[in-house]
Amino acid sequence: MFNHLKYLSCFFLPACVVWFLSTGPHTISAALLWTVPLWSLILLDWFSPKVTPNTKQQRVSDSFYDTILYALTCLQFLIIGLLLIYAGQLQWHSAQEILNSGINLIVMRILVGTTSGSSALIVAHELIHRPKRHLRVLGRLLLYSVCYEHFVIAHIRGHHFSVATPVDIATARLDESFASYWKRVYLGHFKYAWNSELRRLGLLQIPAYHYKMLSNSVLQGLIIEVMLILLILNAFGWAAVFIFLYQALAGVRLLETINYYQHWGLERGKTGNALAWVNQSGITEYALIGLSHHIGHHQNAATSFHQIPYSDQGPVMPYGYFVTNLWVKLNNKSYRRVSADILKNYFQ
Repeated sequence: MFNHLKYLSCFFLPACVVWFLSTGPHTISAALLWTVPLWSLILLDWFSPKVTPNTKQQRVSDSFYDTILYALTCLQFLIIGLLLIYAGQLQWHSAQEILNSGINLIVMRILVGTTSGSSALIVAHELIHRPKRHLRVLGRLLLYSVCYEHFVIAHIRGHHFSVATPVDIATARLDESFASYWKRVYLGHFKYAWNSELRRLGLLQIPAYHYKMLSNSVLQGLIIEVMLILLILNAFGWAAVFIFLYQALAGVRLLETINYYQHWGLERGKTGNALAWVNQSGITEYALIGLSHHIGHHQNAATSFHQIPYSDQGPVMPYGYFVTNLWVKLNNKSYRRVSADILKNYFQ
């Protein structure tokens, strides 16, 4: 009866991060203790009940779901603001202060980087597909909070047209390591978005200083991001700029980790027609506002996550997204070996 309330679990980590930032700076021991909510979420994901086609789910109203998206958006902007204020308060005058401030920065990177990747960027991913212009603009603003605004073009014009094919930048190849994937996709998305805008504007064979280049949305995004960084430097100092860029990198890296294992090893024609891996973790589904319904998202990108029915038309991941994120990064060889075996059994 109250299944829709499970989506409120998406506020657990952002709320903890707001609490952490608003009560800092912390001592070293206190700062490290604030990572416990994240480890708890990973542990819950490990033991999460499974979501299956037979799971009876109460339909979530559009207004309820959209309210969650708006709230998560506001929380992200609040978190970034508190992050900058926090960093501006850190002291660096003695060895003890340097150690304490350094640990605080590391914990800030862990917590804010995770919320930027698992909350803000997932909301942005949802909003940039919406038909209403103000929602797409809101999605772009969220991407500015991690300096990744060009993702809109790379994702919509590139990934969704070529998913699970050799030409798709965001589809990890069979047995491709995350390190190799990260090097390829981080610059690859920018290059694709830039060239896509040049093609749109008819500037591929025209000098870069042509006046039409001002209409290049990737260039516009870069200018805004540079201005944002300079504003942060002027208002909050170098430590704030450092942690802002560090959490942005962490958030983007988390987003691309999700892309990595959502499509790892899938290539239509060679491995059937599977578009993405299936995930059955209930914690993943609700805490990440339906992102795990990724197969249906690629079948109809205009459909909101909460409206997409469960699909089992793909290989099944052994763990939820939170656990798999750690697995991919800490023991990628093991991840690839297990995933390759699953694919072999699924497609034989």
